[in-house]
Amino acid sequence: MATGLENRQLRPKRILIVGNPRSPLIWERGQVGRKTGYEVYWYSVPKANSNGLAGALGPPLSHLNKLSTLWSPFFLHRAIHQIQPNLIHVYFAHQHVYTFILSRFKPLILTVMGGDILPDQLFNGPRIWFIKRMLDAADIITSKSSFLDRALNRIGPYTDKIRRVTWGIDRQKFRPGIEVDFLRRRWNIQADELVFFCPRICKPFYNKHVTIQAFGKYLRQAGGKAKLIVAELFPDEAYRRGLKKLVSESNLLEQVCFAGAIPHEEMPTYFNLSDIMIAAPLSDGMPQSLYEAMACGTFPILGNLPQYQELVRDGVNGKLVPIGDVEVLAEAMLWAANHSQERKAAAFINRQCIVEIADKETQDQLVNNIYNELCEKYSR
Repeated sequence: MATGLENRQLRPKRILIVGNPRSPLIWERGQVGRKTGYEVYWYSVPKANSNGLAGALGPPLSHLNKLSTLWSPFFLHRAIHQIQPNLIHVYFAHQHVYTFILSRFKPLILTVMGGDILPDQLFNGPRIWFIKRMLDAADIITSKSSFLDRALNRIGPYTDKIRRVTWGIDRQKFRPGIEVDFLRRRWNIQADELVFFCPRICKPFYNKHVTIQAFGKYLRQAGGKAKLIVAELFPDEAYRRGLKKLVSESNLLEQVCFAGAIPHEEMPTYFNLSDIMIAAPLSDGMPQSLYEAMACGTFPILGNLPQYQELVRDGVNGKLVPIGDVEVLAEAMLWAANHSQERKAAAFINRQCIVEIADKETQDQLVNNIYNELCEKYSR
């Protein structure tokens, strides 16, 4: 009769992902291990809807209340004991009380997202202890950029455990030349109208109100026809109401389209519809939406953050503007509108950049190499 250890060695290797599979990006990243035969399980709070999702673990929504933080680690402990994973992959360094359990498990991979390690976002106050403990415990930390590498090494000496993983995008899905007529009909956009796109989360942190104000100034200066599409992912309801009020008071109801929470599978079409993408949050990691825009040929106008400067040169393959400056953002929009040849040249540069640093097939192989390396190391 086989022992428990022998059974574990004979069965397919198992990965426990601690992250929310409702996030399209984390869900997609969680599928990487399946390519090389790993069984993938998910732990999230609350437990994800098991409809169509195998391996969903965590406390059900009905068990969450004000006292849940005191006993919810029990569900994580039980999940680990139940599936006996060969490795745990954690997305997001701030894991609250789960840190006490996760930091004791080996092998442990930690993917930092950006805001979790930046002092102007989450890395401050009591959270510092929890985040640093996770970083110290991780066997490998995946980072998307040199900017995040520097942020990590300001926290501790992590150079030896940092691995560059951009995760990449599917270049067959995110590419130029996708049919967009149905979106033009949906939003009543004429063929000769320039289209600006404001993706990202609908919260004050992402400065969508600044984009709307700058778009109004742009229209008054340009005297031409244009549309602004505003995505509303994970909205702050008060902020969303304020944005719609701003649009109404600025007489932009015909020019601004609120597109709701755009499904991720529709994003390639929206980037193909759009001539120019605008993103100027107060702070950032390295957003996947920037890779997606670059792959589709959408011209990026970005806040002048050092992390964006790793990919975008002002006036060459995008525009960089001071964050929160309505006047300069409007000027950048006008520049982009009047320089179609520069936008075309930028599209070629950006597509080549994505081929080099953010090809999904290449990145998937990097991740699976990390999984295999750690499983082999700890099996010995």
